[in-house]
Amino acid sequence: MEERVTIKKENFFRPQRKREERGGERFQEILKKAIRWTFQLLLLSLLFFVGHRVYIYLLEDSFFQVREVEVEGNQKISRETILSLTELEEMPNLLTLRLKEVVKRLDSYPWIEQVEARKVFPNKIVIHIEERKPIAILQLEELYYVDTRGVIFSPVGGQDRYNYPFLTGLTRQALGKDPVEAKHLIKKALEFLRIVEKEKVFPSEEISEVHMEKTFGIQYFTKSEGVDVSMGWEDFEEKLRRLSIIWSDIRERGLSVVSIDCSDLKRIVVKRFSS
Repeated sequence: MEERVTIKKENFFRPQRKREERGGERFQEILKKAIRWTFQLLLLSLLFFVGHRVYIYLLEDSFFQVREVEVEGNQKISRETILSLTELEEMPNLLTLRLKEVVKRLDSYPWIEQVEARKVFPNKIVIHIEERKPIAILQLEELYYVDTRGVIFSPVGGQDRYNYPFLTGLTRQALGKDPVEAKHLIKKALEFLRIVEKEKVFPSEEISEVHMEKTFGIQYFTKSEGVDVSMGWEDFEEKLRRLSIIWSDIRERGLSVVSIDCSDLKRIVVKRFSS
């Protein structure tokens, strides 16, 4: 009996064909990816080029040139002063304008406490100003405005019209030597002025001078009669209430008073002119 073995040649070469087919597929995938990335790069380059040309066109277009500057909140500071501080004389393009630099220039002006600026397209800038509010004038070798927070922010100009009480008792040397103590004195003086305004015992305009003394405290002088009133350091509200009663009695009796000492809340001393 004869045994035969038949070997098909193609069975031995089938795996090799699969490897070749897989290699071709991988090459096609790599080629597709390369074409896709190339197309995307070309598209991005085109978009960048078009965007750049549009940007250049907008920068050169007078439509976005600043034509109006609106100023809000200014009372003491003139509009002309604010515009000069912005340095926008050439009216730049709104797209290239750096508002931070404009705000920085305005913020350096002593009478400006806070400033905000915003762009309003296509060609407008809005500037909102919050001015410092002086409450007194500090007398050193020169006169300086002091705001409600006790900040010494600007010298008093020769042409200024003011009606604020003077703060005395400090020198420039004392301010430099012990700024913490000087700040404390100014703070107490301003606290007293705020309570005067709040209690309405008498018009704050009647106070011509508030003297700050490290040992004896706050002392003020009335404008019309020049009365010297010592307030000490504490209990300003209660002292002013009692002082209101004393003032009413003095005026009803037509008395001329030199000084009133309210340093001790339990014992208020009134000194009259000697006849």
